[in-house]
Amino acid sequence: MSENFDELIARAKSLSGLTPEHEACLKEIAPILIPHLPKITDAFYVRLITTPVTSKFLVKYEEKLDYLKDTHLAWMKSLFTLSIDAEFAKRMERVGDMHVEIQLPLDFMTGAMSLINNGLIKIIMTEMGDDKEKTLKALQAVNAVTALTLVIMQQSYQLFD
Repeated sequence: MSENFDELIARAKSLSGLTPEHEACLKEIAPILIPHLPKITDAFYVRLITTPVTSKFLVKYEEKLDYLKDTHLAWMKSLFTLSIDAEFAKRMERVGDMHVEIQLPLDFMTGAMSLINNGLIKIIMTEMGDDKEKTLKALQAVNAVTALTLVIMQQSYQLFD
């Protein structure tokens, strides 16, 4: 939908509060978080499969579950490894486009982000909780980047700009 990804990423950064300091923090905490991301993906899909409203939707894609898990894990890794720039915005909008194409309800995406954040919070608190300042910075950075991705992905649901 968007044509100017520089404007989109600037707007998403403004709305989510993602700062250059947050971006640096994401790269710094990547080695701590990335080994734990498969657990978050597995727990995420267990939750979706065992929740009646989302389970009904996922049944249609049961044969693609391993593929979905792989793409989900790659997306989460990208939050900590890629530059958060116009190209990143373009990738995230494609994710949103895919969700629209399969008619995923918008509230599923919003609720799913909460599940993902809860998993990331638990890991940050477990792995970094002794250093309150570093933990706070990590939590703020993760919150900002996941909010940013949601802002961008939701662009695909816009009826008009």
